[in-house]
Amino acid sequence: MPNRHARATRAAVIVASLLAVTAPALHAQVVPAKNAQAARATPSVVKHTVKRGDTLWDIAKFYLKDPFRWPEVFHANTDIVKNPHWIYPGQVLTIDGSAVKPEVAARVDSTGFVVAQIQTRAQAPTVFAEHQSTVDERLAAATAMPPALTVRPGEYEAAPYVVAENGRLEAGRVIGPVDRPALGLSSDAGFRLFDRIYITIPAGVNVGDKVVVAKTGETIADVGRVIEPTAVMRIDSLAGNSQAIGTIVKQFGTVVPGQGIVLPGRTFESTSTRPVNGSYPLTAKLVWVQGSPRLPSVQTYVILAAGEAKGVRPGDQFTLLSDGQFSDGTPAPLSATARVTIVRVTPFGASGIVVHQDQPEIQTGMAARLTAKMP
Repeated sequence: MPNRHARATRAAVIVASLLAVTAPALHAQVVPAKNAQAARATPSVVKHTVKRGDTLWDIAKFYLKDPFRWPEVFHANTDIVKNPHWIYPGQVLTIDGSAVKPEVAARVDSTGFVVAQIQTRAQAPTVFAEHQSTVDERLAAATAMPPALTVRPGEYEAAPYVVAENGRLEAGRVIGPVDRPALGLSSDAGFRLFDRIYITIPAGVNVGDKVVVAKTGETIADVGRVIEPTAVMRIDSLAGNSQAIGTIVKQFGTVVPGQGIVLPGRTFESTSTRPVNGSYPLTAKLVWVQGSPRLPSVQTYVILAAGEAKGVRPGDQFTLLSDGQFSDGTPAPLSATARVTIVRVTPFGASGIVVHQDQPEIQTGMAARLTAKMP
């Protein structure tokens, strides 16, 4: 018993000694952390000195993370910036410190300036330049990234396209299902992939051939009529009287009785060639957006009023441009909204697919400029 008591006493002494040694160290670790946190406190105002090539767009992106917040920077500096179109080297802009990104605020020195400021592009010292040369420079910068992959066969097959205004789908049509629906179900909701369908076919179509099912869309004034493919069908057997049985092997939309049957047309040829970025004089008008969505997005099909006669080819890229006005009524300059890769061209128009989007609004009537061309 005495030995056990002695061992317990010695253990207690050792524990107490360790606590006495480590307590100051633990306290020392806490205090500097508090001091460091205080040292990293966000300043109330951050200052930025304008350099040649700066834009309010880039400044907002660097300090506020979102370039669309550039009006906040402008309205906070109306005593210096009289017109949002122009800022000049040497001007000192103030930005609300509470809105600045933490990683940027951590680099603010004692005077409120950021130690390492944004790397600006080499161009005129304007926020937005209205003369043509600077518009071209901005478009080139917007499309400087590697272009999207060339057209895929599925994108070509599914792409709506434009024919003459009086164009009709008269080569054939969808009649009805081969397999009768059970339990009183109907095909009003449309056919599905691998359904077998009775169709009428144009002359010269044989078993094993593929035809396209499509619907006639709206007519675009001074451009043409839109044809929207809904499926690709394989001919399985011929029934006489220009009738046949086909199976849906690819589907892009709703297939219903009465839709037209057309031949595939020219053969699609895939290529690994990429379009070359540059400033090209060709412009076109956006005349159609598939489905007329409120806010079109990437992978949406569109049609431009630029046909084969203008030299447009599948794989070319156009940049959609938007304009408007600021809250004070000042006209806004052109800005890149989205990039469109052309996937199909007819004599009446060019069908494209949105592959990149910078701003949310895409609508008919917008201007488009060729910014990457197939060699």
